[in-house]
Amino acid sequence: MLGAGFVLDNAETKRLMASAQNKERISPYLGGEDVNSSPTHEPSRYVINFGALGLETAEQWRDLIQIVRERVKPERDRQQGNNSTSLRRKRIWWQFDGIRPELYEAIGSLARCLVTSAVSKHRCFSFSPCGAVFDQRLFVFPFETCGPFAVLQSRAHCAWALMQGSSLEDRPTYRASSCFETFPFPKPDPRAVITALEDIGQRLYDFRAKYMVDENVGLTVTYNRLKDPACTEPRILELRKLHEAMDQRVLEAYADGDAAGRWLDLAVPPFCPLNDADKKKLEAFEDGVIDRLFVLNAKRAEEEKLAGLGPKQKGAKAKEPASKGTKSAANTGKETKAAGKAPASDAAAATATDAPA
Repeated sequence: MLGAGFVLDNAETKRLMASAQNKERISPYLGGEDVNSSPTHEPSRYVINFGALGLETAEQWRDLIQIVRERVKPERDRQQGNNSTSLRRKRIWWQFDGIRPELYEAIGSLARCLVTSAVSKHRCFSFSPCGAVFDQRLFVFPFETCGPFAVLQSRAHCAWALMQGSSLEDRPTYRASSCFETFPFPKPDPRAVITALEDIGQRLYDFRAKYMVDENVGLTVTYNRLKDPACTEPRILELRKLHEAMDQRVLEAYADGDAAGRWLDLAVPPFCPLNDADKKKLEAFEDGVIDRLFVLNAKRAEEEKLAGLGPKQKGAKAKEPASKGTKSAANTGKETKAAGKAPASDAAAATATDAPA
């Protein structure tokens, strides 16, 4: 959970950021509510952020360290227990708990990154500037182009994530280990440039972004409308068509790299089913996609095994009665709450921090 001691209210933020020095250590804080509810995915909060600075250095920001000393240190001092986490929280009271330097290193050279909320009614992905502090309930992907966005936002990945993930009450929950690391992209390197996906991903993202700003709504409301058969607003109809076109381009990308997969035998269903026939088309599409993803996952796992890369990776849990999962993940990366620096041929999804508690 977000530790209130580091959080600034609006009046404090305005006052403290009047100082150029203070600005250096005040960061926007992006959470799932911001991603799903803000039309522009803008952070609604700011936090005091000393990063990994030592106390002596942090004390150079006198106004900020005093706030943290008054609000955070007493709680850290009260923490009991002999485990290393509790002791660290008590002794290093001016830093966030669970700093994830690997993540920020992975996205450090990027202009933006993809994010999605761990728990969400709709599985939606959006871009965020890399300068924010990311909430522990956000998954962060070191992708800055629209090709990976097109794949992750497609119904191929969303169906996979829904099956491989878990749920909280009635809301699906995303998990790096089962939803992302086992998911095979059209090319072994998720960041391989596929022009058709870049183009359709950019078109959909721009259209969706403009719609949300014009309507002053976020992703949740937008996708509520997209999936509501009673909503026949012209721009919603156009956005549905863009989603269907994107799904088709994704199938074609898979077919190009997996000729034996018969990806083009799949028929893209309406994005919003209007009747039982449409619902059956959607079910057939999702089942067909998932079956093919399992087969491709197994193929990639075998290739990695032959190359000496796959034994330590995790596989997908099987869908019944579809093909069984493999013992190898399609995308390399740790299933931790921090992304390691992604090698040239793989990428990691991660939550950013255990939160500034």
